Amino acid sequence: MSNTNRYIGPRRPPVAAHQSSLQAGALINAPSRVEALRRLVAAGQYQVSPRWLATKIFRAAGVPIPG
Repeated sequence: MSNTNRYIGPRRPPVAAHQSSLQAGALINAPSRVEALRRLVAAGQYQVSPRWLATKIFRAAGVPIPG
């Protein structure tokens, strides 16, 4: 590759998908956020669609969504 003027930077080690999903899940599912959401739902200020919730659960589990 000495005949090219294209710069190729150093390679970074790949981040495991499992690690990145755990980090994102830790932020979303923090106990304080979950408790705040529970209070909003109990007060009627936040409504959760059962279909939307089921879809999120199926996708997170990697299960095909029934048609």
